[in-house]
Amino acid sequence: MKLRNLLLFSVAALGAAALSAFSAPDFSGTWKLNLEKSDLGGMPITALQVAIEHKEPQLKYTARGTFDGQDFEEAETLSTDGKPTQDSHGNTMKAHWEGGVLVSEVTAPDGSPVYTSRMALSADGKICTRDQVPGNEQEPKRHEIYEKQ
Repeated sequence: MKLRNLLLFSVAALGAAALSAFSAPDFSGTWKLNLEKSDLGGMPITALQVAIEHKEPQLKYTARGTFDGQDFEEAETLSTDGKPTQDSHGNTMKAHWEGGVLVSEVTAPDGSPVYTSRMALSADGKICTRDQVPGNEQEPKRHEIYEKQ
């Protein structure tokens, strides 16, 4: 029995050490959407640049671009620790870490799902990938590739 308890303790200690050693990737910087490498699901985006300020557990971003021939700017702040925040459209955003991937779930004011996104950095920190799955089956998925500027 002592060996079994020692093994269980060792596994628990290693797991705790691995969790405490986790450091969230830093998405800070200016990112430009690579239109050729991205699949926007038919969205008429012709330019997009995102400035991110990331200081755990807060991520602020400002997106500037052109959608359907019209320039736009949108700024949002979300909490990466699962605490809900509200976006500029009145939706609720909840973000959390799954390893090195930032998962954001967005719901409408009535509680219906709007989308879920998964954002990750490349090992060298120069590429940010964002996959977005819409809350309804009528809208297409999106796969976005951003390059650090």
